[in-house]
Amino acid sequence: MSMLLEILALIGGLAVLIAGADMLVRGAAQLARVFGLSPFAIGVTVVAFGTSAPELFASIGAALQDVEELAIGNVVGSNIANILLILGAGAMIAPIGIHRRVRLVELPIMLAITAGAAALLNDGILTRADGVFLVVGLIAYVIFIVRAHRVDIEHEGEEVVTHPKSAWLDVLMVIIGVVALGFGARALVYGATGVATRVGVSEGVVGTTIVALGTSLPELAATVRAAIGKSSDIAVGNVVGSNIFNLLSVLGITSIVHPLAMQAGLGVHIWIMLGVSLAMVFFALIKPAMGRLIGGAFLLLYAGYIAFAFVG
Repeated sequence: MSMLLEILALIGGLAVLIAGADMLVRGAAQLARVFGLSPFAIGVTVVAFGTSAPELFASIGAALQDVEELAIGNVVGSNIANILLILGAGAMIAPIGIHRRVRLVELPIMLAITAGAAALLNDGILTRADGVFLVVGLIAYVIFIVRAHRVDIEHEGEEVVTHPKSAWLDVLMVIIGVVALGFGARALVYGATGVATRVGVSEGVVGTTIVALGTSLPELAATVRAAIGKSSDIAVGNVVGSNIFNLLSVLGITSIVHPLAMQAGLGVHIWIMLGVSLAMVFFALIKPAMGRLIGGAFLLLYAGYIAFAFVG
């Protein structure tokens, strides 16, 4: 009975996390429109942060319950899934073209941030000072993106309209979303740690696989929708933005709330995260469009990674 309860807590926690993140994003985006922010500004701030909310609350919940490996594993596994599973699935649906600016600017930034986070994790500890450094990097990244796309923002600003509903309904959505994320994170950590103990694997492995896959579902849905609609920029931007926010905001904020430590065994997963990030940049530079061949290869690699995580 206890095993069943833990599995239900794991599944239910993931479902509540995703629902809470959706409510948070919807409410906050509507409020942002009321205050006159452009669609682009909303995308690089509210929505990008909102799609990382499941990872953030799951990691904070794990850290506060002293399951620190799960907190780090969740971020590492989510970034691996974003590239291999989510981008791979999108490319299988329709070829994904990568804009020249993304190939030459945004992707190298993602790779540099990934390498920097891996370097901080090299000693197995993320201190509060490391967390402050990552959050400062997040602020700098958002400022850079907003300034770099100022022309787009000014153009898009003409299309902003005031939301007709009362603002208090949007505030209520944000509050309910945050509360749901908190409860979902607690249930997910309880279920994940219980399942990990019973099947004899570490919390880090559960974090890089089951929890990471669950918290990446919003990104998967967004990328699949973008691929079906042949919106390549959205599909790639979703992956790049999510990976950057996971590393800078999730690891940064979580380690400020509670310093993180990990076992040496999780180090190989960090190298895999860095390797798949490098592979994405490499393929983007030599071929500006990801077709079904690359997409299929990415999916096979992800299946191999999951097998390695549990067997290795």
